[in-house]
Amino acid sequence: MNKRLKGWMGRTHALLSVILMMLCMLIPLEPFQKTFWVLKDNILLFIAGLVILVGGALLPDLDNFTSKAGSTLGAFGSIFTVFMQSTSSIIWTVYHLKGDRKPPSQHRYFWHTPIVGIGLIALFYFGLPVGNYTIITNIQTCIQTKQIGYFIQTNATLLIFMLLAFMATFIGSSMVLARVKKIIPIPYIVNYVFPVAVLVYIFTANYSDLKILGVCLGSGYLFHIIEDFFADTGVPLIFPIPAFWAKKVWWRVHFPFAAKTGGLANTIIDFVAFFLMVGLIIFVFVRR
Repeated sequence: MNKRLKGWMGRTHALLSVILMMLCMLIPLEPFQKTFWVLKDNILLFIAGLVILVGGALLPDLDNFTSKAGSTLGAFGSIFTVFMQSTSSIIWTVYHLKGDRKPPSQHRYFWHTPIVGIGLIALFYFGLPVGNYTIITNIQTCIQTKQIGYFIQTNATLLIFMLLAFMATFIGSSMVLARVKKIIPIPYIVNYVFPVAVLVYIFTANYSDLKILGVCLGSGYLFHIIEDFFADTGVPLIFPIPAFWAKKVWWRVHFPFAAKTGGLANTIIDFVAFFLMVGLIIFVFVRR
């Protein structure tokens, strides 16, 4: 094992995040029973949740100007990266201690803290409506009652979720298709198939299912942060709690050992993680 890890590769984040998702579907705790366990009863919801979670696990790296996620989204990704870098820089400037040294980049600072992932989960779990009606029926009702403006105002969280879900799915599917394109030629338009399909599903699924998908997106984001605990630079794991003993707010915590990105150990981890992921998926549904 090499102690120089700049960060997991996208595929590693994807595999490890699915494994964590499967483990959540096996743990008999109420928070998981009310969210991830629901995926077992609806195969389409499970597929949509899986895709959104994998994409969500790639979103944190948008805070890096050289990330594959950012380049995949093009100009839109650059806008998000600028936003994440600038907001993180402002937060660092306002809130730091003497032991904190100003970083050359805001990669793995505010947007790589667990509180952001937890915040996304809470936002979508508590902020999205609940009910057996769909977005389409809700819009139709608002149009008939001439309250479309009210719909937009009261569904801001839903709009944020839809935007992030589309971005996450686009990044995730593009990552997979990029590997397929090395074997067979695929038109670029195919990259939009999964994101559009997910949006169609979001519009036709009931609000209660959308809450579950929102938790999947936020969980994917949080899983990424947990996985980066194994990077050499670590993550500000306890932010915003100050580490007074180190005179730092942005005190980084990391695992003592790590694998080199793209190296032999990383490849072995990916290989093992893939079969473990497949085994857990089969076990979850057989156990159901």
